[in-house]
Amino acid sequence: MAQPNEIEHSRMTLGGHLQELRKRITRCLVALILALALAWSAKEEILVSVMWPWRNVVHQINADLVERSEAALVADPAKKREDYFQTSDPADQRLKKPIPERLSSFGVGDSFFVSLNLSLYVAAFLAGPYVLFELWQFIAAGLYRHERKLVYLYFPVSIALFFAGVAFCYFLIVPSGLYFLSTTLPVELVEPQLGLQQYVDFMTKMCLAIGAVFQLPILMVFFASIGLVEAKSYGKWRKHFIVFALLAAAIITPSPDAVTQLMTTAPMIVLYEVGILLARWRGKPRQTPTEGAA
Repeated sequence: MAQPNEIEHSRMTLGGHLQELRKRITRCLVALILALALAWSAKEEILVSVMWPWRNVVHQINADLVERSEAALVADPAKKREDYFQTSDPADQRLKKPIPERLSSFGVGDSFFVSLNLSLYVAAFLAGPYVLFELWQFIAAGLYRHERKLVYLYFPVSIALFFAGVAFCYFLIVPSGLYFLSTTLPVELVEPQLGLQQYVDFMTKMCLAIGAVFQLPILMVFFASIGLVEAKSYGKWRKHFIVFALLAAAIITPSPDAVTQLMTTAPMIVLYEVGILLARWRGKPRQTPTEGAA
């Protein structure tokens, strides 16, 4: 007895599909608007969190200034402590001219547009799971059971890897890059002042790029699982990928210092090796046209 077709069983008319799609889009928009309103009400707290890497870098630069100022006083006893610090007390290490933590707003609408962009990002983060659930409920009706299993398997891991990449960039790569870029010239000669829009653009582009890079193992496993690429081919391409990773790190990261480049290149190589191991586990041999026809 023939088994009923899964898609035929759940097929709707064109009008029914459009009505279902409109209903789910409306729900998604409502969720996004509510999340945007919540994020806008907490825009100051969001900005404080976004500024953490810059504030951490400023603290490190000021600590370097304190150390160099103390060394200058020891090297030249004729210099006065008040030239570098706020008082003559040897225990007082408050700099006379510290690097400020505040970001600068150079445009009339910078504060508004940055707040709006950050609120949109947070709203997408908050409402994203619900939006994806609604879209998935609509798309799943047109997929076979084995196709749904692939989505259930890969999609959560892909999301987790993306946020892992964003966190890695936020806590490690961005502070390292900002420190190098801000101290290329002596801060005694050139005081680093960072614009609000410039800083937020730098943060978002870097975090999104590294989050995308962390999708590498999932893509490798997916291509191997559908037979598009054989798992053993990844091992043959290892040397080529290392060169590619070095070039990609040079493009993604704005600072050419060895530490930042290594911090960007090393995870890509590790992710590639993890992808090889998973591809060998989940992969299947690629079929020839004759085998596929058989």
